[in-house]
Amino acid sequence: MRNLFCLLTVLLLSVNFVFAVDWEKQAAEDARQDKIVLAYDGVMPNRLVCDTVPRVLPDGRIALYFLTGGKTEPSPDNYIGVIHSNDNGDTWSKLEPVNVGFPRSGNTIGQCPTEVLVVDNRVTLFFGTHAGHWDKSWRSWTVISEDNGKTWSKPQPLPGRLEGTTFIRPHIITRDKRIIIPFQYYLGKLDDQNFDVTKRNRDNPNPYPTPVINSRNGVLISHDGGKTWSEHGNIRCPIPENTHLWAENTIVEPTKNRIVMLIRPVWGGGTFLYKVESSDGGLTWSEVAEVTDIPNPSSKVTLFLLAENTVALLHNPNLHHRSPMALWISFDGMKTWAYKRVVVAESVDGSKGNLNYPEGYVSADRQWLNFVFDDNRHQAVFVRAKLPPLPKIE
Repeated sequence: MRNLFCLLTVLLLSVNFVFAVDWEKQAAEDARQDKIVLAYDGVMPNRLVCDTVPRVLPDGRIALYFLTGGKTEPSPDNYIGVIHSNDNGDTWSKLEPVNVGFPRSGNTIGQCPTEVLVVDNRVTLFFGTHAGHWDKSWRSWTVISEDNGKTWSKPQPLPGRLEGTTFIRPHIITRDKRIIIPFQYYLGKLDDQNFDVTKRNRDNPNPYPTPVINSRNGVLISHDGGKTWSEHGNIRCPIPENTHLWAENTIVEPTKNRIVMLIRPVWGGGTFLYKVESSDGGLTWSEVAEVTDIPNPSSKVTLFLLAENTVALLHNPNLHHRSPMALWISFDGMKTWAYKRVVVAESVDGSKGNLNYPEGYVSADRQWLNFVFDDNRHQAVFVRAKLPPLPKIE
């Protein structure tokens, strides 16, 4: 009875909090406090900026890992680069390559970061390798550093079938201290003995073709700080078989054990994000995601937990083009989005340029959402976005 009373109290406070604020006025006030910094300006031979992942290292610096090399992706020129900031993102160091332990040739010539997990003094880099394109000998790995990324362990493949054709996406730490990371996995052709795709990519010395189609989404869960993982979910999107979809899923836990996943839609314009939920902390999921009413031009989005039932969404709320870069906040567990504002209106390259792939973290004091996006695939832009007053954490 006491727990029910506490829950009702939190709900009532949240409702009163939402209706008591003029969110349009608040958004304008917050926007004036934003800070936007050009962290990296790409020039050949390292013009490309994609898949940016900023994380606070154990030593307090911000490390920004991203895909670079050449000017397009995927490409044999692609590799993993990193820059650092010692002053909370105001200035950044020069680009350095990350040595993940594989040669930049053959089946591992292409290398791409997908996620960085920092737990205590251990930094885990999730990354993929390919033979010049994701449809050739794509494999998925981790390396671990215990010296803030100066040196890395021997690469280890992701567990089970996820060793091949898998991208790992941003992690969350749940209320019961588990680590959950979403994945996007590709079956390839459904009539091509696809259950062997991982083994073929591993054992074939020559580039092995695997079409990037028939995506399946789910999560990996760790109870021991990221040392071991179990796989859960095999979610497909409501699209025809053999469709290409770069799923780029993102997850959040609005309330205890309720995990919400959003998934990028297919190319084509006029599209909306997909959504699927788990009510048991990520252990089980529906087989098919549903279409939401959140517009998206087929681009990665990222969710962040701000408080109980309070969730932030960084995305491009546009049916046809990857701009603007916007911040939406829901105070009712993602039923509605009361707070909406544009953070960056347009690319440095003008109205035809794209603002891509936001990724970041909430500051410890819950005052700022620190994130990085790539501006039209050649600039890494660091943003310290001011957050509005938030409900108290009960």
